[in-house]
Amino acid sequence: MFDGKKIRQLRIEQNLSLKDLSEKSGVSLSMISQIERRNTDPTLTTLYKLCKGLDVSISTLLGTDEQTTQIVRKNERKTVTFPKSNSKYQLLTPINEGTIEMIMIHLEAGQEDQQLVEHSGEECGYVVKGEMTIFLGNQEYILREGDSIRFKSTTPHRFFNHTDETVISIWAMTGRVL
Repeated sequence: MFDGKKIRQLRIEQNLSLKDLSEKSGVSLSMISQIERRNTDPTLTTLYKLCKGLDVSISTLLGTDEQTTQIVRKNERKTVTFPKSNSKYQLLTPINEGTIEMIMIHLEAGQEDQQLVEHSGEECGYVVKGEMTIFLGNQEYILREGDSIRFKSTTPHRFFNHTDETVISIWAMTGRVL
């Protein structure tokens, strides 16, 4: 289960009420309260919105302060899963360090993000295995194994696996990830 205490801690450090964070993030007050009390897990989209409202990177919410090295060993990667999702996210860069983040996403067959997200910075993605569909604003692109893409993260975007096999992709993001 996601540790909602981290959201509460960041909210309090920033002197934000539940209502303030709700207005800044677009997440309902009751949902934030439930997440903070660990009564429910946020979806990936909700987590992105909370990051935007708190002005922190996603790795800040998902990570711990323990990792201070510059190297992330294969067997030491932080792996994140979300409820109602068959996807796995592995953080490839140290947590709470630097301005660029890298993640490896294992997106299972038919899995998709339901809502468009946007945040500051840029993203670059590379498909290691399989193929996936990327929505950028009103455009739709199919990326196949070996293809890559770069876009401004302020462009509303989402992706999904339109195939019956797992797709693996690597993403680099600058700026604060929502």
